[in-house]
Amino acid sequence: MKKQCFAVVVLLLVVNTNSKAQTSTGEAPAQAAPALPYHFSSADKRTVIPFELTLDGVFFQLQIAGSSEHLWFSLDTGAGSSYLDSGVAKRLRLQASGSGTVHGAGAGTVPVNFIESVTFEVPGLISPEHRVNTADLTGLQGHHRMDGFLGYDFISRYVITVDYAAGKMTIADPSVFSYSGPGGVFPIKFRGKWPYIEGTIAVPGVKPETGEFLVDSGSGDAVDDPTILKTTAPVRKVKTGVGLGQSGEGVLGRASYLQLGSFRLDAPTAACCSGNPDDVRKIGTEVLRRFTVILDYTRNRMILEPNSHFKENFPDA
Repeated sequence: MKKQCFAVVVLLLVVNTNSKAQTSTGEAPAQAAPALPYHFSSADKRTVIPFELTLDGVFFQLQIAGSSEHLWFSLDTGAGSSYLDSGVAKRLRLQASGSGTVHGAGAGTVPVNFIESVTFEVPGLISPEHRVNTADLTGLQGHHRMDGFLGYDFISRYVITVDYAAGKMTIADPSVFSYSGPGGVFPIKFRGKWPYIEGTIAVPGVKPETGEFLVDSGSGDAVDDPTILKTTAPVRKVKTGVGLGQSGEGVLGRASYLQLGSFRLDAPTAACCSGNPDDVRKIGTEVLRRFTVILDYTRNRMILEPNSHFKENFPDA
């Protein structure tokens, strides 16, 4: 079970915070941010791009300025930076400006190079001035070709609506976005560049536990949480931490439920634990795909609207 069980999280910096779920849909002004020279081709400052949904997340095509090659990228809220496969970077003759190491989904560190001032081009949007990490992503090739993934540096600029049921992603300038729909609004508490929302998990034989869950659209999991280690129900051994870093051994079982605000998801699969201590409690694509997900980092919130897949059974544990 490759990334069906496990994330492509890249954690570079963590600080402790606390959060509470919220159901109010009241608007807050977008936080002021430095002016960026991104450009929408439409006057309404938004664009809609199609994506392919797999067990590993959403995949869509983009280009890097200076090249006509169409690349397959994923949207990864669990990544503190955008990433490009090192082989692709070499093929595109992109020059690194430095190097370092990061912590990934697995144990240990991963060597990376940095490329400054990268411009991403998706239909209807030119997004320049990104600092991109390059690494060998061949180990992340699962159910879809992956040339790279967009992380915090991209997601934080815009309001991004991921309509999993329709296979469409809307990217909007925060200044033109407002929300008055029926969804649940969750305050985001950032630990560095990683978004956490409050949730409650219950596993058989254990009192429900409430905590902060990393929102990781780059993971194929339903939910990861160490409480599954205390369950009285059956579990099985699996490989965890599959992604950047060294994989390890963990367990996979079934929780009784996951509660996110007013939304209760019954009997989700639950895994534990990756080799990275900052990556043990999270929700991934198998939960997120049951909603339309609105990522509004400028207002420190995420909005969830249940879709037609909400009541589907979770995969076998």
